[in-house]
Amino acid sequence: MSEEPFDRAELIRYFKDESDELLQQLDADLLKLEPLAASSQADPEIVNSIFRSLHTIKGSAGMLELHDVSTFAHRLENVCDSVRNGRLPLSGNLIEILFEGRDLLTAFIRAGTEGAQAPPSAGFTERLEAVVQRHTRTGDEEAQHVAAERAGGSAGKVRPRTIRVDIARLDVLLDLVGELVITKNRIVQISTMLTRGETADPAGLIAELSTAAALLARTSADLQEAVMHARMVRIAGVFERFPRVVRDLAKSRGKEIELTIEGSETDLDKTIVDEIGEPLMHLVRNCVDHGIESPKRRRECGKEPAGKIELRAAHEGNSVVVQIGDDGSGVDLERVRERGLALGLIAAGAQHSERELLELLFVPGFSTARSVSELSGRGVGMDVVRRAIGRLSGTLEVASRPGLGTTFTIRLPLTLAILGALLVRIAGELYAIPLDAVSESLRLDAEQIERSESGDAVMHRDRLLPLIRGAEFFELGGVPDYSKGVLIVVLRAANREVGLIVDEFVGDQEIVVKPLSELVGPIAGIAGGTILGDGSIALILDPSVMISEVDRGPGSIVVSGTMHQR
Repeated sequence: MSEEPFDRAELIRYFKDESDELLQQLDADLLKLEPLAASSQADPEIVNSIFRSLHTIKGSAGMLELHDVSTFAHRLENVCDSVRNGRLPLSGNLIEILFEGRDLLTAFIRAGTEGAQAPPSAGFTERLEAVVQRHTRTGDEEAQHVAAERAGGSAGKVRPRTIRVDIARLDVLLDLVGELVITKNRIVQISTMLTRGETADPAGLIAELSTAAALLARTSADLQEAVMHARMVRIAGVFERFPRVVRDLAKSRGKEIELTIEGSETDLDKTIVDEIGEPLMHLVRNCVDHGIESPKRRRECGKEPAGKIELRAAHEGNSVVVQIGDDGSGVDLERVRERGLALGLIAAGAQHSERELLELLFVPGFSTARSVSELSGRGVGMDVVRRAIGRLSGTLEVASRPGLGTTFTIRLPLTLAILGALLVRIAGELYAIPLDAVSESLRLDAEQIERSESGDAVMHRDRLLPLIRGAEFFELGGVPDYSKGVLIVVLRAANREVGLIVDEFVGDQEIVVKPLSELVGPIAGIAGGTILGDGSIALILDPSVMISEVDRGPGSIVVSGTMHQR
């Protein structure tokens, strides 16, 4: 048995979560401090905030015997102390050194908490001391350092996923569990009395059972909602990393960019927040590299030299919409058309709409960059972004206006665990369609379906709606009976609509999403499965994949380069 009174691994996890927040605060404070460097006058409140963050990290790391972390944080803390005491003037060079120090501190924390090799810091320490000696007004040098020891790193490399939950939310959960226990006990008592025949009024007891069942249903629904809220975290944890990213990328590309963030308080499922960071990072980099022009070019176009990037999040119904937009040059559709012809993605002389040309941006290997840079030009990115968002049951759309800019719109579900679904039957099999992807349902005569080489379609709302025969798509066989009409579910994804022909509308209900086993492998058009109240199993459809399959028809643009099993 361990002699330590506390669980060190648990303390390490807590330190990692706490330091992540403090490092983000460091980034935000340094970005606020940077514009003041020209005047050499630092804002005392900002400097104190930086000092407190470093001091907290140093103290927590020292308690956990992460000596490399505490030593390095102490060096940075001494510099901030000199700034706030007026011994060291603020300068652009010092800000750059502090940004670099923040990155090194992150590496030290990662090494200490994951048992990895500590990063080399001798060169940075020499530059830091040189800056301090060059600019220190009094000549006093801070020479006190904590003795450096190699951290043992007892925490493993695989970090458990954790979430901080407000104690008030846990209190709500505890109250609801208490109500469930009371209701359960009453149902068990009624069941026992009915089984043993210990009642002179069975009808009254059955009525009590019905009341208890209704109370159980209401309490379980409240418990479900409370658990979903407990899983929710603000998207600010993702958004707060981008001011620093945009600053660094803009400087490396010789551009001036202002980043505006709105909706940081928007709540989203922790699972989605953990996964959405990389797709957003690529889209922001795309705006910096492809969207925003150089200051000289913007002046020639009559624009302000500083470009603008907007990052917004907001709730819309049961979804969260995230938008990344810029006021740059927009997508060059002629350049896209040229690349599409060169890659054989579109036929010469064929007419394609703006939407179809924009969809080419998501083809694997497609790039309009004329040269390869560290940010773009290799044709790897936008297709990966859409697939990553698709794995979160989300959609990605792009809109662009020449000379005015480009906007990427991501629509995500609030949670991946439970969703509303429309249950349908196809060739005797039960399927669930996410309600967010259902535009409407139709009942038409079989004679209204138009057949052609490119597939079936029907005129609906003055436009041609492509159709998918569900039984044929999933190779279920059977002969459909259209004597009472054709039932169609209109699916919508990625700004496209198709009609799915089904045999029966069963109804709608909330379902618990279960992933498919790795033994089954990927199946085209299937996102997962669920177990219904009667114990039967229904497969959950993936509308975005089904629509992309329709887009593979003759003369159409290939949107996805990945072929799925059927």
